[in-house]
Formats: sequence, structure tokens, C-alpha cells
Amino acid sequence: MLIQSPVEGYISKRYTIRQIISESTNVVFGTVAEVNVKRRTAKVKVEENLKGTSEFQEIRIRFDVYKGEADHREEIIHFLKEGEPMIVCYLKAGGRIDSIAHTRGKWFQTQVTAKNKERTEWGWWLFTHFEKYLNRDKASRRDSTQDFQNELRDLLSGDALELLLLKTDRYDSEPRAIAELDTVADYGFVYHATTDRNLPTLREADILWLGFRSLSEGRYRLNKEQERRIKEFVKNGGIVIASGQDSDKERPCGSGWLPEPLTGVESPSRNDFQPTSHAGELFKTPNRIRSGQLSLDDSWKGWNEKFEILATTNNGKEIVIAKLKHGKGMYLVTSLHNQRDSQVSKNRRMLENLVHFAVRFLEAPKRKEK
Repeated sequence: MLIQSPVEGYISKRYTIRQIISESTNVVFGTVAEVNVKRRTAKVKVEENLKGTSEFQEIRIRFDVYKGEADHREEIIHFLKEGEPMIVCYLKAGGRIDSIAHTRGKWFQTQVTAKNKERTEWGWWLFTHFEKYLNRDKASRRDSTQDFQNELRDLLSGDALELLLLKTDRYDSEPRAIAELDTVADYGFVYHATTDRNLPTLREADILWLGFRSLSEGRYRLNKEQERRIKEFVKNGGIVIASGQDSDKERPCGSGWLPEPLTGVESPSRNDFQPTSHAGELFKTPNRIRSGQLSLDDSWKGWNEKFEILATTNNGKEIVIAKLKHGKGMYLVTSLHNQRDSQVSKNRRMLENLVHFAVRFLEAPKRKEK
């Protein structure tokens, strides 16, 4: 995760704004209230909670130590200006808070640890370094903090679609690819990722993405209550997109998260598929995708007439993508193999097409109303 990386080093891979927000427990807006050059400290008045509810009314920062590759202490103490806006994105995990902050167009890192076992008292936040990669990459660089605040307000407003990704700690290539989708079908969407299979924020989502092997790997992972919540989500109008799963002959992936039976099947890795007449624009918009251009693995069989099969493989015996309507919502069940970077790179355009297909489904009632 972004701000669980060692603070001694720079964040060295690309991070989009959506990923930064997703991987933060809290995002707050504030103003630099005080800069004390002599004491090498600064204070930030917290004024607005954009994500989560912060326990801090004031963030106190020290600049007398550093842990980065270069010593930026003199630079930061003269860079901060009283009255300037600041954005602080932080991850609170256990007795530690890691953060990246943005002011006057630049990102920098800080860290703080709890002073007591109850984690109710926190010390000064320790500055570590300016972020050279985040400040240089166009995906994360923002030259105006005030404009950036407006961007974040729009991003997290109720007008944006929300995609919730259930992932595992083991596979991070697929989550990165999904987070890099900026807009789909002219919609911006807010991306959140979780490893909690109880999905506590599911009600807030429009789309639930069941990430690669989050359903099963060696064993089926969902319990009855988790299955029920997913089915209820779809029944009430949500969309579920299921990525690849892991099935063995003795332990096929379970399908209790679906209202209709389906059997997981162990399959060899392959890339060939046959779209059906029901596929519509799925393999055409916004990207044209042909057989041989996907990475596929363990699949599904044993479907009934309530499933609408959009593409198959293995001479029509196994599902590549299937659609199942339930109540007001819809499932898209796939056999995408998104284990490694090379496979996700091959499937990246299909990920976009799937979200596009889902968004168009969500739009359909609105078009009828007009």
C-alpha cells in the first residue's frame, strides 16, 4: 500500500490520485496555521474531513529529524507558508500513522506513532522527505493545492460512481490497473479497495469488483452472511463483476454469492474465446478485443437458462463472460487470469470494457425516464 511503504524511501512506482485516496483511511483539508523556523516546527489546523472523520483538530509537524534519501529539512521549513491550504492523506494502522501531505503544489511524507497503548494520544508528526516521484509523475503531480482540493471534492462527491474492489493481499496488479481507470463512459468514479470480505461499505458502492482469487484460492473464502450481502446488493440495483477464481477438481469454487447455481472448474491457461450473439458491444466498446487477446484461466460451467452467456471457450463448454440479472442489478462473471503484471496488461482493455458495460447498465433506467 502507498503509505505503508518504508518512510526511509521514496514512493517509486506510479500512483494515481484515486489510488492515494483509496489507500488512505482519512483525507483532511487544513491550513498552515504556524511555521516556527527557530524551533523547526509547523502546525496545521484541520478544517474539513473529506474521507473519514479525523480525531485531529491540529496536526503538529517536526522538522528536526529526517529519514529520506536526502536531507530536505532546510527546504521544507522555508517552503511552508502560513495561511496556505494543505491536504493530508493518511493511513492509520495500529499504533502508527503514515501520511503524505500536499501544499503549494508539492507532496511530502510524515509519520507519527501513538504515545499510549490505547492509541488516544499522538505525538508530533515527523517530516521525512519531499516526494520526488509523486511530484514529477503527471498521474499524481498537482501544481495548485487549492485546485487540487476542488478536484478531490468533485471526485468524492455523490455524483461520481463508486467502485468497491474486494482484493487479496497477494495480488496487486489487478487493483493497480482498475485504479488507473480515470473515467469510463463519461463518468468519473471513486475507487475503494478492501480485503475485508464483510464489505462494510458495500451499501455506498455502485459496482462491486470481486478481485482475482478473492472468492477462492485453495478453498472457498465467503461465509453465508457475506454471500447474502452480495446477493442483496445486486437485488437492490448493484453490479458485481467477478474476476478469476481458483478451482480444483476436489474443491471447485463455490457459487453461493450467486442466486443461481454455477460450478467452478479447473482449466488450463488459454487466450482463445468465442463471443456469442448476446455480447453486444462488450468486446467492441471502448476497446475492440478479439480471440487470442485475453489471458484466461479457471472457468465456470453448469449454468442454467437464467444466465446470458456473452463469451465461451473450450468449444462452448466453459464461460469466459456471463451475465446474470437479479432483481434490479446484474452480475458479470468472468474467467480472467489477472495474477501477474503481464497477464493484467493483456486484460487491461477488457477491464475497461467490463466497467463500461456495467455503467451502461446503470444508465439504462435513467434513459427510460427521459
